[in-house]
Amino acid sequence: MNHVLAHFLRHALVFVAPLCLCLHAQGEQHPPTRIWTSVNGNTVEGSFVKEEEGKIFIKRPDGSQVATTRAKLSPNDLAWIDGRNAPAAPAKTESFPKAVLLETNKMEEYKKVRRLILKTYTLLTNNDRSDKMLAFLERDALSMYGWAAISSDCYPTPSGKRGKLKTLTFIPQAPIPLREAVQMARDKFTLALPDPAVVREIVLDGETYWEVQSLPPYVSRALLLAGPTPRTVTRFDFQFPPPPK
Repeated sequence: MNHVLAHFLRHALVFVAPLCLCLHAQGEQHPPTRIWTSVNGNTVEGSFVKEEEGKIFIKRPDGSQVATTRAKLSPNDLAWIDGRNAPAAPAKTESFPKAVLLETNKMEEYKKVRRLILKTYTLLTNNDRSDKMLAFLERDALSMYGWAAISSDCYPTPSGKRGKLKTLTFIPQAPIPLREAVQMARDKFTLALPDPAVVREIVLDGETYWEVQSLPPYVSRALLLAGPTPRTVTRFDFQFPPPPK
């Protein structure tokens, strides 16, 4: 045993007899090996096994175990252990039953936008022409459809032109309450959603979205971008499957 490791074990760790290895089920999986550092700067290589009765157990590459205490480990090591042991927060979900006419009559942003059949745009295979439905939709976003802006991206065709619809983004004129936005996803885009419709809160690229669940097969993902005010939505992002090969 080298001098550094011996010093580390003498001042920071207590050797656990090989008999302790029998207490663990055969084939038990442990996290990857990492470098552990004591408060006096010495290091040892090993994988975390468990924290029990005030001791932290580490399994070395040769199969033997060492035990130490929190007081003898570096702050970074303690943060790693606490992060691993912290229970994962359950994903936040919300469900909304289909609104009745009396409710939708009170939804201001809902009333501003025109209903469209989203599926018809996913059936277009050539969006390179400027006189196609998709081009008209984007051009007339506000004047005809009631959206502040509409944009799209398309899968390229073998010749490099704009082919099948890949993404479609709708920006409302003002932030929309989440309940109203979910009703818009159902009604204004003619999406067959279960009742109640369910959305799940996710974080993607540093931004928070409400992801619509149980979509029809022609939509691969529907994301409602969370606004700065709690439970509001500022954008509708739709993603669509690639064309068949």
